[in-house]
Amino acid sequence: MNTLKSALRANAASCIVFSLILLLKPSEVAVFLGRDTPAPDTLLLVLGAVLMGNGLHLVWASLMPRPSKHLVLYFSAGDFIWAIASISLVLLGVWITTAAGIIVSMLVSVMVVVFGLLQMVKRKEMGNC
Repeated sequence: MNTLKSALRANAASCIVFSLILLLKPSEVAVFLGRDTPAPDTLLLVLGAVLMGNGLHLVWASLMPRPSKHLVLYFSAGDFIWAIASISLVLLGVWITTAAGIIVSMLVSVMVVVFGLLQMVKRKEMGNC
């Protein structure tokens, strides 16, 4: 990913894809992540809607010639919060308890942290304006 636009769009695509999965298959996702202690469907539907909004916001930001540092930091902070929340749920044994769910959640956490870092680095490369 050689530009901020690419990093924002990759992040947007991941948000939109995961949003659609959560919105279309909340029960299946809940069971995949935590078979014996699944997250409530309503929570996953709300999370799906929030992810869709974030994904569309990322698309909008990627269309800007030079998104502000604060906007990029906002998206990166969201990525880092997602990773911290996922790791916390795994460590606490809440809603993410299956082996496959833990592996996928940790892989997604790494991916979103990479998006967050790439966005910050690529924005910094653009200068202070």
